[in-house]
Amino acid sequence: MFSKQIKVILFLLVLFTIGDGNAWVILKNKNQIETAEKSLSAPKKNIIQDAPYTDQQVKDVEPLLARLPQNINKVKVLLKVSDWYEISYDNPKTLEKAYLYAQDALRISQKLHSSIYIGKCYLQLSMVYQLKSNDKMIEVCAKKAIAAFTNTDQINDLAESWVMVWSAKMRTHAPLAERFSPIFKAAALFEKVKNNQRVGDCYSQISELYFSQSDFESSLTYLKKALFYYRAAHLDEEAILPISSRLHIIYEAEKRSKDIIKLKNKTFLQQIKLKNEVFLRNSMITFVVLLLIILGLLYKSYRFKKKTNKMLETQQNEINKKNTTLQNLVIEKEWLLKEIHHRVKNNLHMVVGLLASQVEFLKNEEAVQAINNSQNRIQAMSLIHQKLYQSENLSIIDMPSYIFELTEYLKDSFEIRNRIRFILDIDPFHLPLSHSIPIGLIFNEAVTNAIKYAFPNHAKGIINISLKASNDQKYKLIIHDNGVGLPPDFDPYNNPSLGIKLMHGLSADIEGKFLITNVNGTKITLEFTFIENNLN
Repeated sequence: MFSKQIKVILFLLVLFTIGDGNAWVILKNKNQIETAEKSLSAPKKNIIQDAPYTDQQVKDVEPLLARLPQNINKVKVLLKVSDWYEISYDNPKTLEKAYLYAQDALRISQKLHSSIYIGKCYLQLSMVYQLKSNDKMIEVCAKKAIAAFTNTDQINDLAESWVMVWSAKMRTHAPLAERFSPIFKAAALFEKVKNNQRVGDCYSQISELYFSQSDFESSLTYLKKALFYYRAAHLDEEAILPISSRLHIIYEAEKRSKDIIKLKNKTFLQQIKLKNEVFLRNSMITFVVLLLIILGLLYKSYRFKKKTNKMLETQQNEINKKNTTLQNLVIEKEWLLKEIHHRVKNNLHMVVGLLASQVEFLKNEEAVQAINNSQNRIQAMSLIHQKLYQSENLSIIDMPSYIFELTEYLKDSFEIRNRIRFILDIDPFHLPLSHSIPIGLIFNEAVTNAIKYAFPNHAKGIINISLKASNDQKYKLIIHDNGVGLPPDFDPYNNPSLGIKLMHGLSADIEGKFLITNVNGTKITLEFTFIENNLN
């Protein structure tokens, strides 16, 4: 829990301290287009979906190849040996062996009229030709693999074959239209088999192609899709962080491309740049201070645990004294946890303050609105930590109290007074931090959208909030307003709104079912299951 909150703080600070430093990154994108195909079209090993051979297995099986019968099993062995030589490529001889074994496997597959293994052989040859830098044969073999895989159930391999066609187009500097077609087909096929990580890879490279055309809007759209699929693939935040940073870079590039025309003849550009440098310096100082605090806490925790272990080792034979010591340690650890929750809450408030300071330098209304939304989200998390360090139990949240206080905060934040009436129906139960934070953020997004959009022209309305727990350990959150409802063209499953994507992503984190419907207004439903025994 401690490390996740630190990651959130550091990630926000990195986003704010990027500033004008992103400009030099944009200059590198010409080279990125030429090298991007290497990362996506890197040969996907294990063509036959078995464990790859080890060095010893290759030594054992090679002498036996001549005596094996000409059947599918021999094709599998030949492909695995070819795959091993391709992976172990360090000179033209090993690459040539990979090529010859793949050709031998293709010959047998054609004799057996096996479309699947003919396709696998051509896909393997395409990868070998890539290492040989034979760009023409990469595309030829990849298209033959596509012809063989068509009308089979090998959709993943079919998608990889389209990736190889795209790789050949990139290597030969084909027109952009010819580069887009195969990578879009690959993405659609990977999406069909729910290979989320490869879908993300494809959309990431599509974003780079648009970026090379200075089409920043399309580049931003597809990079957001890539980020969505990477999270659906449950990649670590460390792996997703570069994509998030890239998203910020493209956003800044799009913004600057529009602003440069308006700011071309203005004389105070140096003054703005100086202010940004001062802000960057102050942000870096803040970042360093926070980092030192975190390192100090980690070092203190390490020393404390070391001291505790030593104490337990020396007092094993003194049962009564050890019990007393353990009881004192529990009290001290609870105090430390309360202190940590308190400091996390204070750090989140500091971030809210930094966001509020940033608003004073912004003139773009959308940017101001985005920062205000971020402040509400951070406040939802901060409230949880505040309740934790104020309560006796440091691991669970009293949901009725939390929902009530969060509702009151949103009412005060939007200054709605008595214009909108809230009706709360919350069952008394507790949830841990792992569920209360996602539910709080989903609640914040849903209620914020209802306040902002459900009652235009300061109309009066009602927002019903229900959080019920059933006997079968299932929970249901319903936020229902009697406002104007959703627009006719609203698609809850393919919506570019950050709030909608955030609610979908958070629902997936707790394995919940999320639904948005029009029922005399907008109705948002979240159903999830949680076993209370897990609280222990």
